[in-house]
Amino acid sequence: MPPTNAEWIVRNLLTVIAAIVIIGAAGAVYFLNQKHNTSPGNANAPTAASGANTATSTPPTASGQPAGQSATTPGTSGSNTTAPSAPTQTAPETAASGTPTASGPATSGSAASTSSGTPPQTALVPPPEIGAIEHVLGKADAPLTIIEYASMTCPHCAKFDTEVMPRIKSDFIDKGLVRFVFRPFPLDGLAARASLLAQCAPPEGYFSMIDVLFRSQGDWARAADPLAALKQIGRTAGLSSADIDRCVGDDAALNRLVDGIKEAQAKFGIDSTPSFVINGKKYTNMPFDDYQEEGTTKPGFGKVIQDLLPKS
Repeated sequence: MPPTNAEWIVRNLLTVIAAIVIIGAAGAVYFLNQKHNTSPGNANAPTAASGANTATSTPPTASGQPAGQSATTPGTSGSNTTAPSAPTQTAPETAASGTPTASGPATSGSAASTSSGTPPQTALVPPPEIGAIEHVLGKADAPLTIIEYASMTCPHCAKFDTEVMPRIKSDFIDKGLVRFVFRPFPLDGLAARASLLAQCAPPEGYFSMIDVLFRSQGDWARAADPLAALKQIGRTAGLSSADIDRCVGDDAALNRLVDGIKEAQAKFGIDSTPSFVINGKKYTNMPFDDYQEEGTTKPGFGKVIQDLLPKS
C-alpha cells in the first residue's frame, strides 16, 4: 500500500531533522578542533606583536592648540612638555576675527613641566646637522655646537632668552667657542605665527626679532587680540602689513616648521621647551650657574659648556 501524503511529509521531515543533527554535530567537532589549534598552548598559534609603540608629534592647529595636547597648569618647572600625537598639517587660520584661541603662555603653549633644576640628560644621540639656511650665531668652526628648541609662547624659553642666553653669548659665542643654532618648536598656533613672523625679518635681524618677542611675550601673548599685537611688533620692526600677512599665512613655511618638529622628536627625542642639543647630546633646561637640588650641587650651563670644550 503506497504511503499517504501525510506519511511522505513525516518521512521527509524526519530526514531533514536527521540531516540537521548530523551537520550540527560535524560543526561542533570542527569548532572544537579549531579552538584547540589556536589555544595559547599551541606552538602554531599566532601571537600578538608587542612593544610597537609610536611616538609622533602634533603641529599647531588653527584653534591655537596642538591636537592631542592638553594644556595644564605650569608647575615649578624649567620645561614645558608637549603631548605628542600623529602630525597633521594645518595652516594658521585666517578667520575674520584674526585672533587665535590661544590667550597666552598660561593657557596656551604651556603644558606639564619638569623641575628647572633638572640635571642634563646623558643619553647619546646622533651629532647635529646644521642646514645652510638655519639661524646661527657664532663661528662656523667653533668647537662646540648648541641647538636650542624653543616655543615663542613658552615662559621658560623667554626666561632663558633674557637671563641665560646673554651670558652664553658673552662668555662663549663672542669668543668663538660656541656656535648657537635656534630652531622653532611651536607648542601652539600662536607660537607658530610668532615663529613665522620672526622668519620674515631679514637674516641679520632674526635673533633681534626673537629677543624682542621673548622680552615682550607677556604683552602680546596675553593681549585681547594676540595676532594684532604680533603684527604691531612686526610693523615696529619695519615690516609692512602686507609682508606680515604673507609671512604668518605662509603654508610652505608652516610645513617646514612641522617637519622640524618631527625631525627633532625623531633624532633627539625633543618633547619639551626649551630643550638643547649640545654636540649631539640632549639636555633639559638649566640656569647658567651651578645650582642646588635636593642638597646636591648640579652643573649649570656655564660648567656644562666649559667641560665639553676641548682642553688646551
